[in-house]
Amino acid sequence: MSWRFIVVLAGLSACVGCTGQIYHDGRGQASALSSRSTWRASGDLRSPALAIDGDTSTMALSPSTEGKGTLTIDLGKPCVFNTIIIEHGSNEFGFARRTAVSTSTDGVNFTQRYSAPGTRRVTILCPSTPMLARYVRIQAAVPGDQPWSVAEVFLQ
Repeated sequence: MSWRFIVVLAGLSACVGCTGQIYHDGRGQASALSSRSTWRASGDLRSPALAIDGDTSTMALSPSTEGKGTLTIDLGKPCVFNTIIIEHGSNEFGFARRTAVSTSTDGVNFTQRYSAPGTRRVTILCPSTPMLARYVRIQAAVPGDQPWSVAEVFLQ
């Protein structure tokens, strides 16, 4: 095989995208990322559903700067993703000093998967390996100077 053929083949495989079968659980169920319209949010933030409503002018807020705010998103089915983007909305300083991500397939048993510093305006969390989960819990592991604000969460 020539190196050009390998480069073309690699390029074509990258163009396939995430709409096909990216995980197979042995029962014939594939898991691309579910539609945002099926997601449900809960947690101890005020108005957690605002974090997934598609509007960055609305936001879920932690009750205070002392608490470790938690947002749990039910994706509706097991999905594979490897990036979590947290938009902080109009409160660019409403980020946690450290943000942790835990995942679960049953909504009861969560496993911490990743932790990283939060950043102004947008926090981007990029674990080194893709995650399979139905439930994603995002937590302000170390609160910031202002209440944690989550205007929108995006998964890729």
